[in-house]
Amino acid sequence: MTLLISTAQTCPLCQQTNGCAMEQGLGINACWCDKQAQHVPSVIAQYKATSTLPTLADNQCICQSCMAKLVQQFNIDPVETYLPSPEPES
Repeated sequence: MTLLISTAQTCPLCQQTNGCAMEQGLGINACWCDKQAQHVPSVIAQYKATSTLPTLADNQCICQSCMAKLVQQFNIDPVETYLPSPEPES
């Protein structure tokens, strides 16, 4: 029997299941990302701002393992929120 995992349930960085509770029909408070000390969208924004690796959609979930790797890579403080610099006006 083959278990099919949707794209929304797959981490785009490692291609493993991302463990998103919302994709399983549960609330955000049941998800691993809601229990992180780091602001998950800020970690992803830092990755997107500095990486040439796979592009992440703004609402794409990553897995807990990749999240931990990104936190280490960017040396992120638990309460840090990242706001990218605004684009210069033309």
